[in-house]
Amino acid sequence: MWIAALLLAAGELFDRGLSPVETEARTPAQLSAQTCSPCHAAAHDEWAASRHGRAWTNAIFQREYREQRLEWCVHCHAPLVEQLREVRAPAGGGALAAEGVTCAVCHLRGGRMLAARKRPDSPHDTDVREGFGGPAFCGGCHQFNFPLIEGAGAEARVVGYSAYPMQDTVDQHQRGPLSGRACRECHAQSPGAHAYPGGHDPAMLARAVALQACRQGGELRLTVANAGAGHNVPTGDLHRHLALRAWRPSAPERLHETLFGRAFEAAPGGGKRAVSDTTLPPGAARTVRVPVAPLGAAGARDPIRVELRLVYTIDEFPLRGRELGEPDEHTWATIAERQLDWPSLAPCAPPPAAAARREARR
Repeated sequence: MWIAALLLAAGELFDRGLSPVETEARTPAQLSAQTCSPCHAAAHDEWAASRHGRAWTNAIFQREYREQRLEWCVHCHAPLVEQLREVRAPAGGGALAAEGVTCAVCHLRGGRMLAARKRPDSPHDTDVREGFGGPAFCGGCHQFNFPLIEGAGAEARVVGYSAYPMQDTVDQHQRGPLSGRACRECHAQSPGAHAYPGGHDPAMLARAVALQACRQGGELRLTVANAGAGHNVPTGDLHRHLALRAWRPSAPERLHETLFGRAFEAAPGGGKRAVSDTTLPPGAARTVRVPVAPLGAAGARDPIRVELRLVYTIDEFPLRGRELGEPDEHTWATIAERQLDWPSLAPCAPPPAAAARREARR
């Protein structure tokens, strides 16, 4: 697989979570983003609010980590050796661990600053690396197979990887039409180039996924398209899925639901493998046919409501004991909403071949 060679080449930077990151920092101050802030304020402020900055503290991760405390998880969510020491301490964390994927994780190796290029006015001892911020670089934490786990409880540890992908984002990107573009060309377009919003940014979701509706006889046809993402939608964590719903407000119990995502089973030799994958590759579209009659009788002013959600967790509506621990965390984000007046909804266009045949008969 092409990405395996790239990841091997970037092995001294990230090894897909099998060990923590050693930077050989010359002083402890080099490890904290607070040191970088005075000269890189815009980048720091964006990073602090990003999923990188909250990789360790966000409630979704912390809930899952509490259920299985694997150091393998720490190696991507608080990757530095020094962060791991804080996590291993009785307090289970600290100020540096709370910085998550902090500046030093990506920009410090061998005590030197790492970057794609060195600016003429930079005061840093810079190690310029080709491919910095590219697929191999990001793949260290965004492209890996299911882990092979030995032991149980506090003794459990990851000893290697299975043959089946758990996160497949970088390979999806390489198979798609935007394979020639580096990850940062889409994910680092903010003023400070460090927001990395991904699937938690409503504007990026709206650009990535399109929803169209039309009527065909007694069916509502809903088409969901990956119109802008360079990888599958959804991608990343194995629990993420799209939920497409249609219902009449007067009969919510008759809601129609279709899910787009992956399902897994135990794999021979350990880990899991996908048994179905209905995520949308770049440029792909799928049409869901919704019979209107089962949605309930239409009242005088009763529309059909349609909603498309990206769900980040396995449980969109957590049971007691699995609630998320922060008020600003959500298990889902709305990508698109429609309120459709069925009688006036536009009919579906005929397929191109049918339209051509009809034109030929004229």
